Amino acid sequence: MIQKRYFETLLNRSASLSARQIHEAVLAMGAMFRVGLERLPDQGEIWRLMRRSVDRKTGEVTLASLRSLAQVVVQSDAFHRLNEHRMGISGALDAHLKQRFCDDLIVAAQLPENRAGIMPFQLCYPDSAPPDDDRAYALWFLSVSQIEAGNRLKKPCRSRISFDIYMTVGAGDIESARLTLNSFFRQGDADWTLHVAASAEVFECLNPGSVQKRIRRTAKRLEGDAAYVAFIETGDRLADGALAHIAAVIEIRPETVLLFTDEDRIDPAGNHIRACLKPGWSDDQLLLGDTVGQLSIFSSQHVLEVAEELNAIEELRALPQPSACWLYALKLAVVEGVKPEQIVHLPAVLFHRFRESSDDVSLQRRLVARHLAGHRPDIVLMETPLVPVQAGSACPVRVYYPLPPVLPLVSIIIPTRDRSDFLRACLQGLLEETDYSRFEIIVVDNGSIQPDMLALLEELSRHSIVTVLRQEGAFNWAWLNNQAAACSQGDLLLLLNDDVRILHPGWLEEMVRQSLRPGVGVVGARLLYPDGTLQHAGVMLSRDGATHLLRGAKAGDTGYLNALICQRDLSAVTGACLMIRREVFDQVGGIDESFAVSCNDIDLCLRVRAAGWRIVWTPYATLTHVDGGTRGRDATPQQILKHWQETARLVGRWTDWMEQDFAVNSALRVTDDALLLKSRRLKFLGM
Repeated sequence: MIQKRYFETLLNRSASLSARQIHEAVLAMGAMFRVGLERLPDQGEIWRLMRRSVDRKTGEVTLASLRSLAQVVVQSDAFHRLNEHRMGISGALDAHLKQRFCDDLIVAAQLPENRAGIMPFQLCYPDSAPPDDDRAYALWFLSVSQIEAGNRLKKPCRSRISFDIYMTVGAGDIESARLTLNSFFRQGDADWTLHVAASAEVFECLNPGSVQKRIRRTAKRLEGDAAYVAFIETGDRLADGALAHIAAVIEIRPETVLLFTDEDRIDPAGNHIRACLKPGWSDDQLLLGDTVGQLSIFSSQHVLEVAEELNAIEELRALPQPSACWLYALKLAVVEGVKPEQIVHLPAVLFHRFRESSDDVSLQRRLVARHLAGHRPDIVLMETPLVPVQAGSACPVRVYYPLPPVLPLVSIIIPTRDRSDFLRACLQGLLEETDYSRFEIIVVDNGSIQPDMLALLEELSRHSIVTVLRQEGAFNWAWLNNQAAACSQGDLLLLLNDDVRILHPGWLEEMVRQSLRPGVGVVGARLLYPDGTLQHAGVMLSRDGATHLLRGAKAGDTGYLNALICQRDLSAVTGACLMIRREVFDQVGGIDESFAVSCNDIDLCLRVRAAGWRIVWTPYATLTHVDGGTRGRDATPQQILKHWQETARLVGRWTDWMEQDFAVNSALRVTDDALLLKSRRLKFLGM
């Protein structure tokens, strides 16, 4: 609350300042505090001193504003204590000494060595901020991304990879096109050619000058001979050294068919906003809209191979070329049938849009429907509300996968102990409120002793599709599920907690549809707490362990870049409701029983991925999950120690994958309830 209140005040007082001006002011303030007070300013000091740090009219850091700031520092008690040995017996500053101290601080505030390592973003947002906070992102970009861009530019690329970039320039686009040209002039040693579709008069106004050979007037969309192509609009800008960085990645991944980067938009004040810090590639991604965005780099060969297919789409012919919808259709066609490893996400903000995206959603959906009809006719798109239905919310697009004529048998495995209320409600939902009918239920009782529970188990044992398996001994979730799996008959196994409640009849059918997709090994569901807030939308990995994405979000929240409403590939899902193919379960040797209580589901998912199978999460199978209802939460010192021991072993076993989860952008970190921008640690004075 303190951070939010402080910085809201700062933003109100600094509303007229751009992110660059705030960045420069905080740098000056930080350098002056570092030298004069041997520490950095806190958030409260930043908002109190911001207006002193800049000129009131221009918002820029000036000599006068630095002098005003220096006077505040020199007059502080902390400065007096640190400089007592220089003040003499009186311990007071005379006018001459005060002026000298101020002059020294003004010089110090401008020296690079005193500014080094200071992160204005981290000083202003010590607890970080979400990526869709435009003011925070604008400061983050200056604090982090420009440093990284500068490092890229210092490393010349002598790659053999070449690029043909295509841009159409009309008579009213000359000024914005010049912005684009200027960004190409800062591409280092990259081998590029910019092909401009424009009239002779417009092209002459662009005045490419000494790089005339690299900027050509063109009449055709594809006339270059480079190995890779891209299409951009006037005003769009590449980050400094972007093409050299991309070329270096393609050198390592020569099989690349499509490479896409992160992006943002630059507003009229020069602030970087609308951050699109994208996750890694997922097979469902493009079917839900142009989530790939820009900058998109295509293999020229593959573009030529699908050119005829695009030319046959009548709706695209009347659009200006290359339009956003044409580019979307190109992406759909290019990635069709290619291997996932041929599609590369480069997690770096290398592209800056000039205009707001103006996608024609209706046309995009028609393009997807046409594409699927031609390539995968058994798959259809539907607009389906998420359960529970939120009043006034738009229906997201759902990719509807087919079921075979003969439905596979699902073995539903439910470990339980002495919670007859949970188990009864769970089984009622399965037996009476679930549309998919071909399943068996194996209830694994881990030593129940309560009379009501024993009576329920006796009752269930007489049901035709329910088997009660009694397994005494200490609780070991992995062992209990392995024992039940060995007794089961299903083609698909569903690991299900007894504290789960059914919310809609189509949930199990959806999980089966997803599980039968080629290459899919594990499917996870969307789980809500009893109060309707989000409990599980996928598990994100980090060096600290595994964390649920945006836990506690409202049921109607879409999440950053629609992460909470789009089915997608993940690294792991929770075992509270996890479906796995039997062949995959057997292939990886079941669940590792050395993870008795926690991390067993994450380890299972990672072993499935290591075996070449995909992990998919779907929001169209939604259930309520009490979370810890039967066992309770780990609360005793022994339970907490056990949890962290198993987490440490998980991280040690899967170090590389835990370091960077492909499903979350490397610029972001996941906490228990938030998705936040990463910032580098301050190393000055141990911070």
